[in-house]
Amino acid sequence: MKKRTSVLEFWAMLCIFSVFLDKAIRGAFVFDFYYYYPIFLIFLIVMLIKKGHIVMPPRWFNWGIFTIFITGFGVLMYRDMLGFEYIKQVFGILFTSFVSYNVLYVFRFDIVRIFNYYLRFAYWVALFGVFDNILHIAGIHITTNLASGGLLHREFSIMGEPFYLAVALAPAVVYNLIYFQEAWTKNRNRFLVIMICYLITYSSIAVTGLVAGFILALHINNFFSLKKNRLALVPIIIIPAFLLINQLIENVSLLNVRFNDTYELFFSSEMQPDKAGESNASTFALYSNFIVSRDSFIKNPLFGSGLGAHPLIYRETFLEYFPSVYLKRYGAQNQQDANSKFLRLLSETGLTGLLLFLFAFFKFFASKRKMITPGLKRLGAINYSIAVYILLCLIRNGNYVNIGFFLFFFIYYVTWKQIQTRYQQQLSAARQPMYME
Repeated sequence: MKKRTSVLEFWAMLCIFSVFLDKAIRGAFVFDFYYYYPIFLIFLIVMLIKKGHIVMPPRWFNWGIFTIFITGFGVLMYRDMLGFEYIKQVFGILFTSFVSYNVLYVFRFDIVRIFNYYLRFAYWVALFGVFDNILHIAGIHITTNLASGGLLHREFSIMGEPFYLAVALAPAVVYNLIYFQEAWTKNRNRFLVIMICYLITYSSIAVTGLVAGFILALHINNFFSLKKNRLALVPIIIIPAFLLINQLIENVSLLNVRFNDTYELFFSSEMQPDKAGESNASTFALYSNFIVSRDSFIKNPLFGSGLGAHPLIYRETFLEYFPSVYLKRYGAQNQQDANSKFLRLLSETGLTGLLLFLFAFFKFFASKRKMITPGLKRLGAINYSIAVYILLCLIRNGNYVNIGFFLFFFIYYVTWKQIQTRYQQQLSAARQPMYME
């Protein structure tokens, strides 16, 4: 008999669904009020009523964010910039991280179950996205129409921007690539719907995630292993995939413009503020924030400009390199989050925060060598799927908390820890002597 979902588990499931609730009410309050805040608050209240306590995240995490908070506080005090931006970031990080870890606790750290909830919600959101895009093509617009000529309509489903949707769906896409045969035979509709919705975001970050996911799928399935005799198949698989991705970039104008503009600006030997102004808005946002972050890092390489300081230093640094007309044309685009987690960490936390983050990212990347059972491989697939998600956030999403960042980050950590523990248990069991009666 199937166990009934408790009230606490119901609200925990809604917290998982909040991965796709990235929109916020801006300007009405002194802080950005995300739609999932009431869900999180009710979850914590129910948690206190049912359990009598709230669980603290792991000690390593608490010490890490405490280091960032203290160094940021000191830098901002020294520069006379301490204010609401700092408080807002501290609150957002603490609130969302505590909720995320307690969601895992409610489900007893059953990561496969939690990730299956996410996959189900990803399918629902993607299904609406595909339906919505068909309506756009038919000329019926129940959501904002991001038409880009012809039959191209950038999809964002229930989310705020197409690239947010791409990032939110990325773990599901990578997981399905890893278990392609299973996805195709048992959940073909879900696989196709998620993949189609992911691609019709027409986001360059979606292509990046597809490439990274494809490589990790080959890796975890032993296609790069000499022992498994699959290496000879790699060119047969990679060449068609490479040609397909190349065709997408070359023939879909939305992708072509973004890749070409980004390549020309970031791989040039000289600063090109004039050329940046001629690029697409997405590339310009990334490039301008790169310049602001770079200057902030040069001035404060160890601790950065302080947590929450990037929007405070954005305008002054921006006008040193770009004419004011660009500020009017593009607005202070993505100045709040630096358009990239890597750039934001570089700008606000310097080497201290960036190295702490990168250390955790590489430390908790699961070793394929330890995935010696189907169950361990399943955990490894989830770990790799989230590794791609984190990589995409480093490149393109600078917000510290949205798109379920801490939920995915803690799942990433717990999968690594469970693989470590269960691998050791498997080894210990194998070493136990067998006695015959």
